[in-house]
Amino acid sequence: MDLDNLTQISKRDLEMIQLHQFQQPIYCCNVTAIAYAFTALGYLTTVDEIFYVAQLPIASVLDDGMTLAETYDTCRIYIERKQLPLSIQVEHFDKPSMTLEAFIREVEVAVGEETDVHILNFNTRIAHENPSLEGGHFSLLADYNPDTQEITIADTNPKRYTRFWKCPIQRLYAACVDKDSSSNRSRGMIVLRRLEANLAGEGVVHPADIALNELHSNND
Repeated sequence: MDLDNLTQISKRDLEMIQLHQFQQPIYCCNVTAIAYAFTALGYLTTVDEIFYVAQLPIASVLDDGMTLAETYDTCRIYIERKQLPLSIQVEHFDKPSMTLEAFIREVEVAVGEETDVHILNFNTRIAHENPSLEGGHFSLLADYNPDTQEITIADTNPKRYTRFWKCPIQRLYAACVDKDSSSNRSRGMIVLRRLEANLAGEGVVHPADIALNELHSNND
């Protein structure tokens, strides 16, 4: 799809996307988040198309849901088969380098950029401080206020959680650190970013790439 013919959508303009068109009458917030993210980057994508292109067995999504790693694999497969000029990176929050301070730095960079989208995987009980909620969920980073230290989430299920909601970034971080019982690993985030500048041979390094690489430099 030609991005020149599409309206460029920033994270601050996520409200332009009609979320009710993405959420399906089944529990698939992970696939919904993928479709939402690709659309926010300028590649109009539906939930059904993700299932079709990635050849996802419906049972694998509905029974126990998909882990962060499985959602990452689905994103990667879709990018490869559609030949999209996007990079993808996954961050599990049980990595020693992914501290609260590192997460805040990543979020601060992310909300100032229009070429990337962050899919967050977190525990809803922790994020909403509501023990009656189911647990794991996928939604998108929308904004961050450094003065109040509140993060804004663009939810994939607005009928249940409202379209946008806020919580302290420390609480959202704790919700991402929570372990997924299906994988016995912490949850975390997937970073998708457009690569037009690099493909054009300009040698441009995205600021978020620098930030993420710096996070892991101490582990090398």
